[in-house]
Amino acid sequence: MSKVLRVLGVICGLSLAFSAQAAVINQFIEPQTRQEVQAYRLIKTIEPQIQQLYLALPMQAKLTVVYGAQDGPLFDPELMQIQVPYHFVSEVLNRFTKDDYQKTGVTPKQATKDALLHTLGHEYGHAYIYANEIIVLGREEDAVDTLATLLLINAFEEGAEIALSAADLFALEDEEIEELVEDDFSNEHSLDAQRYHATLCLIYGSEPAKYAALLADSLQREDRAVMCEQEYERQSDNWDRLTSSDLTQ
Repeated sequence: MSKVLRVLGVICGLSLAFSAQAAVINQFIEPQTRQEVQAYRLIKTIEPQIQQLYLALPMQAKLTVVYGAQDGPLFDPELMQIQVPYHFVSEVLNRFTKDDYQKTGVTPKQATKDALLHTLGHEYGHAYIYANEIIVLGREEDAVDTLATLLLINAFEEGAEIALSAADLFALEDEEIEELVEDDFSNEHSLDAQRYHATLCLIYGSEPAKYAALLADSLQREDRAVMCEQEYERQSDNWDRLTSSDLTQ
């Protein structure tokens, strides 16, 4: 994979976003099919939001984000690259479209953009942990899921709404699983259903009054509500400590 990215000479887009601490370079490999062109155009429409996301938690290390990669989404620590295939964007768009997601009041294209921002926040979390040698006790995948949600909430005025689309994507992916097998439990990621509920919990905790309906179907609603508020407060404290530490200086 890395050899392919090194030799690909056709890059149809290059953008730089600099802060005092960080430089993130976006590279776009030339799309070849109609679906890839659609994915490319969708990504380009949210470039400002993507950069805003990274600047919410800048780091000193230089990072390249390659769109149109063959594998991913993933973070490659050797290359300091986030790799995002166009087909990933197309698959997410198809999933939201197939589910008639516009009935929620959010179009499939907007939901895809939202989910992509969460995915990029997730992979950026891996890069941040690696670049700053942050100790993570427990699953790093769970940690960067949390970080991605907090990034959205802190980077955007309606960041919780963006995270809600990402949570719904986890739910849709969970619906496609007919039967769990042993590999599902040993996977580095939590189950999609778990990722869905963990994201909802943080969203609810960020504004309990606004998002009360998210827990309406829970059998232990009161206990869960208290737990989610506490979890959000705890993770927000962690966020404040992270952004105020010398890691970003």
